[in-house]
Amino acid sequence: MKLDYILFDACLMGGIEVAYQLRGKTSVVGFSQAEVLAEGLNYTTLTTHLIGQNGPDPVTVCRDYFEQYDVQEGVYRSATVSTINCDALEPLAAVCRELFEKYSDEISSLPSGRVQRYYRSNHHWFYDLESILVEAGITPDELESLHAALDLCVLYKGHTPSFMNSFEIDTFSGFSMYLPSHGTAELNKFYKTLDWNEATGLVR
Repeated sequence: MKLDYILFDACLMGGIEVAYQLRGKTSVVGFSQAEVLAEGLNYTTLTTHLIGQNGPDPVTVCRDYFEQYDVQEGVYRSATVSTINCDALEPLAAVCRELFEKYSDEISSLPSGRVQRYYRSNHHWFYDLESILVEAGITPDELESLHAALDLCVLYKGHTPSFMNSFEIDTFSGFSMYLPSHGTAELNKFYKTLDWNEATGLVR
């Protein structure tokens, strides 16, 4: 059975690894790259967008989620979200496979402090996919190819300027991703079993 959509009202689910693993199970996924504040999705409008006369609209559900936090002040103005077309992920995997191979050494030694992060405390496994590659040194033409692949699969994305006074958000591709240079041997071992790694060879 393949679902029309899956929406995650949960923290730190917005990884390329999640979307790619689910590509055969759902056409669309909506999720947050960072944490989700306590209220979660906008449940006052969610039902209308999912069972309305025009059919389910997960993009608007995600937009409503972002907008309810973007009008807040202080730490409550904190949100990241994207809606992904899982049926259009293969071009992104193809681009990333080439870039991961070409910049393997740079990615494996990349200082995490240079990369856009989405975590607080010490949960240091959630970084922006685009930011990783930019900091690894991809060329402007390669970045253009990456953007073209992202545009095919990212239906919607939104982020506040910062998150809970813990970090600024300057780069937002719509996906978080594991950063091998700041992982662990045990995590690397498990990561090799993921579909995303089998398709792209991020962890070798």
